[in-house]
Amino acid sequence: MIAVMMRYPEMSSVQYLPEDGTLTMVFMLRRSLSDREWATFAATACELLETYRHLTGTLPTVLEVRRTSVDQSTLVEVVRDVQTVSVEEAGMLIEVLRDQYGGDLVADPHELLEEDMIVQEENIQANLEALKKAASGQLVALRDDGRVMVYKT
Repeated sequence: MIAVMMRYPEMSSVQYLPEDGTLTMVFMLRRSLSDREWATFAATACELLETYRHLTGTLPTVLEVRRTSVDQSTLVEVVRDVQTVSVEEAGMLIEVLRDQYGGDLVADPHELLEEDMIVQEENIQANLEALKKAASGQLVALRDDGRVMVYKT
């Protein structure tokens, strides 16, 4: 969880639910989205992930894109099954969010060197593999004032 949050500063939180085998990635936008904007983003994100999974030969069993409006911000949640999710998907989602919403995408600024990013991605993929095999308890990672907090319930 920490590796995911460090590698992707745009991710506000990530949650693993072992009972249904899903991983929820949460991103925050500094503005509310209209229904039309949301529909466009949701369709683009789903098409991107489904196409990527089709090309890799592993179709997702769970792929949900949800939003929650809070005051003048929007939480974007992408729910994926841990059996087919990959580290590349987070990067692709972030690129779509950046393209469509630019500076409205909240990020916790920090600098990682290219080598560090590669190491983080390898750690994330290894941890995803470990979750597939044996994980117990719900895991939640949140950003808090420049720190990443991980909770197990």
